[in-house]
Amino acid sequence: MNEITLLQQHGPDSAPATESVLNSARHRLLTEIAGAATEPRQRRAGLHRQHGIQRARVLAMTVIAASALFVVSVVVGGVNSAEQSPDRTPAAVTLVAFQMPVFPLALDPMPAGLKAPSFSLHDSRFLAVHQDTAGESDVYLSVYDRRPESLGSTRPVTVHGQPGELSENRPQNGSKYVSVSWEREPGQWVRVTGQGRFGTGVAVLALADTVVERPQEVPLQVHLAPAGWDVFAFKGDTILTLKDENSDATMSVQVVGEASSDLLGTVVGAQEVGRVEVNDRAAHLVRADEIWFLQVPLADGSAFNLQAPRFMTPDQVVAVGEQVTVGR
Repeated sequence: MNEITLLQQHGPDSAPATESVLNSARHRLLTEIAGAATEPRQRRAGLHRQHGIQRARVLAMTVIAASALFVVSVVVGGVNSAEQSPDRTPAAVTLVAFQMPVFPLALDPMPAGLKAPSFSLHDSRFLAVHQDTAGESDVYLSVYDRRPESLGSTRPVTVHGQPGELSENRPQNGSKYVSVSWEREPGQWVRVTGQGRFGTGVAVLALADTVVERPQEVPLQVHLAPAGWDVFAFKGDTILTLKDENSDATMSVQVVGEASSDLLGTVVGAQEVGRVEVNDRAAHLVRADEIWFLQVPLADGSAFNLQAPRFMTPDQVVAVGEQVTVGR
């Protein structure tokens, strides 16, 4: 995918989808995305090493069999995976402490008129989006574990004493993007892209000169996950997907504006809705045909939705939900 297209789809100007559409399509879409992913594990490991995406392998909890399970009273029936019939014991899942990626760089000083960054991760690209308060000019700071593709017309430049490349690209019927990229250190490539008042060669070179080593935490955090799972992708601090390294199984968290009042009507294949407590807060757990769907309200009136595979147990889903934090 062309990076400018990626900016348009995953940047601040992408069109929002309705909650009902997201709830109806997300599980199948993520499964298709996971199945289509062809990135070698070695490449992902390199990204994790360079960008701070790493997991703590400390055992948090283990559930061995359904007989040892605390089952939410209102959720009835067996817990089954796609490969198991409902009357069989589900495969054991081990939950371990999980560490989210840390964006390694920052702009210092931050240009006047830019908001604090939001973060996204797609393939080998870790992105910090700095939106303009006026809504007309944005800055994208990207980190890669390999040389990024060239965009549009290019010319050589020098950045921080290193050889770099300045490029300009104007998508059809779109704003002009100007970028500068360079290898900041072995195995870490950086690209600064400007739009609007930052969409000139002079502006992006000046921005590149302000890039410093300064780790920044991603606001949406998951601190507990199945062993062997890793970050697959996230967008804009509101959607996060983890994936099993050895299968296409995924688990996702999404922050939404408000809790749904009709989960049976909006969750695909919903069978039953039960009330549970997550960190002493009333929440709802949906048992659907293919997934568990946990909705947890937040103090500011928003909520987060956690979708997990059915081979996990209800108390494991709740345990993961208790370890989700949403920064503001």
